[in-house]
Amino acid sequence: GGAGALGSYLVKKYINDGHRVIVIDNLMKTQTTENIDAFMGNKNFKFLKHDINDPIDLAGEKIDWIFNAACPVSCISLQIDPIHTVKSCTLGVINMLELARKHGAKFLQCSSADIYGEMKDHPFKETDLGSTNTLSPRACYEEGKRTAETICMDYHRKYGVEIKIARIFNTAGPHTQMTDGRVPSIFIYNALAQRPIRIYGDGKATRCFLHIEDQVDGLDKFMRTGADVTGPINIGSTDEVTILELAEKVIKKTDSKSEIIFERRDDAPLLRKPDTTLAKNLLGWQQTKSLDELLDDMIAHYKNKGLPESTVLVFSVTYYPDHGPAESALMDLAQKMPETEFHVITSKMNKDRRDVENYDNVTVYRIGFGAKFDKYLLPLLGAIKAKQLNKQYHYRFMWSVMATYGGLIGLVLKLLGNKASFLLMHDDKENLTGWKKKLANYIESKADTQYTTKDGGDDQFIDNIRRNYAELTAKQENKLLRPL
Repeated sequence: GGAGALGSYLVKKYINDGHRVIVIDNLMKTQTTENIDAFMGNKNFKFLKHDINDPIDLAGEKIDWIFNAACPVSCISLQIDPIHTVKSCTLGVINMLELARKHGAKFLQCSSADIYGEMKDHPFKETDLGSTNTLSPRACYEEGKRTAETICMDYHRKYGVEIKIARIFNTAGPHTQMTDGRVPSIFIYNALAQRPIRIYGDGKATRCFLHIEDQVDGLDKFMRTGADVTGPINIGSTDEVTILELAEKVIKKTDSKSEIIFERRDDAPLLRKPDTTLAKNLLGWQQTKSLDELLDDMIAHYKNKGLPESTVLVFSVTYYPDHGPAESALMDLAQKMPETEFHVITSKMNKDRRDVENYDNVTVYRIGFGAKFDKYLLPLLGAIKAKQLNKQYHYRFMWSVMATYGGLIGLVLKLLGNKASFLLMHDDKENLTGWKKKLANYIESKADTQYTTKDGGDDQFIDNIRRNYAELTAKQENKLLRPL
């Protein structure tokens, strides 16, 4: 997980301290090595693109310390591929512990405050057993992290591996992805873009946010303790703030005119505050940076980096968590194009689904009444919603997933004179007959470009769409095509 936010700050610290650092990361979340590019030419740095769910040997290397921060963190990312999340917390942890066992290395497991779940007593103490719902969509992460702690202790007891378990509470910093769906990053992102800030619930839920530099300091101090200090140890801020107060603070700091919108509450805990007595007594650690310093650092970094350079409108009958091959390709595409924001108009189909929801750099607008017949209303209601959004975002590019109901929205907009480029992508197994086939053929004839999921492997399919998007956008801007 060395290419992520926390991992990259650990890299920075130890490179600056004169140590040799090896990063293992599959880039599943970041998609790029942007956070660690500054170290690529350093003789003491080595990057390996590798998934920890697969064993790795590192023969010929002398490994002293291993930090395992390899797992999606945002509530959206970890649910996109829940099986992979569970495997990372179990099989991946076993593989990394085997590596530690082979090299005689200290092993620090980046656990999570999520293992406590929803509890009445606050602040959370390491002796609290926690209360989580094993059937929740978040359980892949919560239960995965709990199991990871068990595996670590078993390797310590059976094989004598020197382990450290750090229960990390809400941590953020400049390298946190702007569109990762978590607060405070998503609040800052929307505030800078003058877009609504959505709060799930009444805003009275509280969190304690720790600056990532303080977190790195805590983990470093933990690693330097003796073999008898295994943890778990809570590392987090004890300064509580309500989510509403956080949103208001971000709006004020960014001088934004963003509106605050309240949505139905999700299953996230209402309160999350750590008891950090052990960290203070055993590690000699304490928080040094305030919430204001954290927000100021993040806002400055995001302003310097700039907002996503383009916004794409997408029509799809279904989207996560209800999806098929073409929709899955869209999800993969969004992950591989973090510089692009995707607005997806889809059928609601289920009353439990939110009308508007953020998935990293994807905003989903669900249309209808939460019933199966919503897909039949999608062409009309979707076109109306698209025209409303277009007044604000002025889309230059629109995609339709599948050639019928989703594609019909794109057709309607094209017939109404919308100038946006129209790309159609669909599943090659889509077997249409009769009027649906005739309609699909007509929609395809109006599309600027079309792809099916059989156009090469998954990566080639996605690269083809990215290339086509870049070409059409370049034509619109009358400028030379830049390499992807």
